Amino acid sequence: MIVFNIDSAAYICDMLKNKSEKPNISIFFNDGLQLQQVTGFNNIEEYFDVNGMTQTVITGYKILLNEGNELTIKLDGTKNRVMPFTSKTTEKSDFGISNKVSKYLF
Repeated sequence: MIVFNIDSAAYICDMLKNKSEKPNISIFFNDGLQLQQVTGFNNIEEYFDVNGMTQTVITGYKILLNEGNELTIKLDGTKNRVMPFTSKTTEKSDFGISNKVSKYLF
C-alpha cells in the first residue's frame, strides 16, 4: 500500500505509468480529509499536424480516484505542476436510529 499527498503527486506519476508491471499495489491519495483509492491513470495528450504528419505530445496526467474525483498534473517544461484539487465527496450524515427500531434498544 502506498499513500501520497498533493505535495508528492507529481512524483507518483512515474510509478503509475509503469503500474502494469506491479498489479498488486494499492495506491491511495490523502486529500487531507480521507484516503481515496487510485482507480486509473490517463495521459493528457495534444495532437499536432507537422508537415502532414500527426505528432502526439503528452501535456499532463490525470489520476482517477474513487467517487469520481480527479487529480490533474500538467507538465510545465521540466516541472510538473499540480492543478488545484477539490474533493467531490459528500459529508456523511447521521440520521440516528429509526423510530421502529429505537423502541427495542435499551
